[in-house]
Amino acid sequence: MTILSRLKESKARRCIEAALSGAGDAYEGVQAARTLREVGSERCVGVLCEALERGEKRLRQEAAPALAAIHQRSPDKRILAALNAAILHASQPAEVREAAVEALAQVVDVRRAGSLVQVLTSHKTPLRVRAAAIAALKKLHYAEVLERLVESALFGERLDPKCEIRRWAIHELRTLDDHEKLAKLYQIAHGQRRLRYRGVSDESGGVGAIVRLMAEVDPRGSRRFLNQMTDDLNPEIRAAAREALASLEQQD
Repeated sequence: MTILSRLKESKARRCIEAALSGAGDAYEGVQAARTLREVGSERCVGVLCEALERGEKRLRQEAAPALAAIHQRSPDKRILAALNAAILHASQPAEVREAAVEALAQVVDVRRAGSLVQVLTSHKTPLRVRAAAIAALKKLHYAEVLERLVESALFGERLDPKCEIRRWAIHELRTLDDHEKLAKLYQIAHGQRRLRYRGVSDESGGVGAIVRLMAEVDPRGSRRFLNQMTDDLNPEIRAAAREALASLEQQD
């Protein structure tokens, strides 16, 4: 680090400390966090972690990418712990959790992305945080993106009266670049592929909900599967397949 960079880092660190104590200007604290994204070292990890935890909202948002940038230059377990905590804390503003999700995705591989998966299991997770987590998991090539979206679609309607989560999940499933998604939904319906956190239950409409979801996700491509399922051994699957096909015919 050059002398100039070290001076910038020291000044920025003092600005954030002042902002956290209430003695400094909040805007200057935000600008200081942006400076540390460029020149920060392990010497400012502590103050940025504190800023992420309890700073003014905009400062928290800027602290997350600053910590990620420092971690890329000098890996530090404190940074990963702080980002994960920000992602999982329901008391954090949605904007801050979203920034932490995006920051964590910059510095971990899929094996250390547990918080990104965990945040999807709570119906209380704001939609923007949920969407950021799915985007991050796609970027990290997480293998079960479809399953997490299916869970959101199945339980979104029951837990979200406005159905925003369900609509979002179906949209994401439709745009998912996965040529096997209908086959995977078929496997879920038949118990060959399991939902990890929220099993298909009576509350979510049972396996029939999975069958009907296939028609919503891909109206044209699902017909082959639905026709096959009209003779399924499971009467619930048979009935749902016939119902879905009838609905698709009405739409034609």
